[in-house]
Amino acid sequence: MASPGDYGRSLSTEIPFIVTSNIERADPATRKLIRSHVMRGKRSKKALSHKARDASSMGAITGRINAARVELGEVAEIYQAVAPSHFGSDVSFLTLADSIEPSALLSLTKVSPIATKIISPLIAAIGYQPEKQGWLHIIGSDAAALHISVFAVEEFIEKVLRRHMYTENLTSMLHFQKGLEILQERLSGPDDQIKISDSTIGVVVKLATAAHFNGDYRTSKQHMEAIRKMVDLRGGITALKGKSMFTEILKCDIAIALLNASMPFIFSQSSEPVIPYPQKLLPASDTILDAHNNDEPFQDVDSGLATAWRVMKNFCFLVNLGAEVQRPIRLEIIHETMTAVMYRLLKKAFPFGSTNETLRQGLLAFSYHVFVQWQDIKSPYHEFRFTFKNCIESLKPESAASSQMMLWLLMTGALAVFDLSDETWVGEYWHESARRCQVETWNEVKIILKSFMWVALIDDEPGKRIYDTFNLRRGQI
Repeated sequence: MASPGDYGRSLSTEIPFIVTSNIERADPATRKLIRSHVMRGKRSKKALSHKARDASSMGAITGRINAARVELGEVAEIYQAVAPSHFGSDVSFLTLADSIEPSALLSLTKVSPIATKIISPLIAAIGYQPEKQGWLHIIGSDAAALHISVFAVEEFIEKVLRRHMYTENLTSMLHFQKGLEILQERLSGPDDQIKISDSTIGVVVKLATAAHFNGDYRTSKQHMEAIRKMVDLRGGITALKGKSMFTEILKCDIAIALLNASMPFIFSQSSEPVIPYPQKLLPASDTILDAHNNDEPFQDVDSGLATAWRVMKNFCFLVNLGAEVQRPIRLEIIHETMTAVMYRLLKKAFPFGSTNETLRQGLLAFSYHVFVQWQDIKSPYHEFRFTFKNCIESLKPESAASSQMMLWLLMTGALAVFDLSDETWVGEYWHESARRCQVETWNEVKIILKSFMWVALIDDEPGKRIYDTFNLRRGQI
């Protein structure tokens, strides 16, 4: 039986690129940002009460921000409830594009909504509810999408829920093979439109994501090359803007490029410039931090990097403000910020050990954590972990300000990429930096973290756990 990493030999050569394998002290710009956000919330309050009328095809905002995280145990309970004997009215109305076993269908319908919250924790935390009819329509009309979706969900259950990273799931592999057979027939057929349809591109995005999650970067990059060519045949990536797969493609491309230390496939050509920053997040001046923050480590920073930093800092401020006043940030601002910030950072490079490179790497790690990372799940196979570690080790905290930055970098790394169970050096660096900063409590630490960047909705709970882990280990020494 073929595996996800070696199915290329069986695919049609007709399309050879498909291969397998603190508000009070805010500056004028920030105060303007606060006013615009609060006024937007007031203007939209009435409209939000008619959410059935206003909900877009991509989903709707519930109107209530909820910082509760989805625990894997919650998924486990749902998964345990998925049994053929429960096959009934909640899914019996579905018309599927191909036949699948009832247990696989129930896994798909029951686990997918919770998995979506884990895959996009910030969006889930602000109260966004994905539109069910979108993916139900796809699996009802596209057999390849149906089987590859079952494959993806079964892989999620096996590797994320059960934590069986190195075992094969028979159901998963059977649907993987079936989905590839259908994809092969489609790509070798006469219908050129379906070869680059939304559903076909969506299938390849799922394959790229699965390969990337399994650590098969060669295959994931080959899939992204295929997606790049498909997108070109559709008129470029901007032609897909407004579709849900637009963001899915970008997140997949960013994750593969960042963790594999390679260049992205999207926005890689001079004829395809990166989208502009959201206007409301742009800084009013070239200063990188507010006057009340420590700015000693940020002198002589590259102007483009300074802008990216300030935009992301303003984004975090807006999300935190929205949570306080119950006015969730708009989805388009989230997606535009991710795209504008991360693609610009991926295309930049500075000398190793420089302040510019330290800030770039730190901002990349934090942005990845906010926009791309699956909750607190960390892939064990990637280069960025070592690159970021070397970057941190090159930083010489010779002042209180640089020691504070070290704390932020270490916490960012612990949230995004470092496995604290076997990377004890993180805790050692943490305690030395905390000593230099003269902080002894979590609240004192959080003040420092928020002076850089921090999203309370998704960071407070795991950040406190990490802080407690550091302290527990220090007590065991």
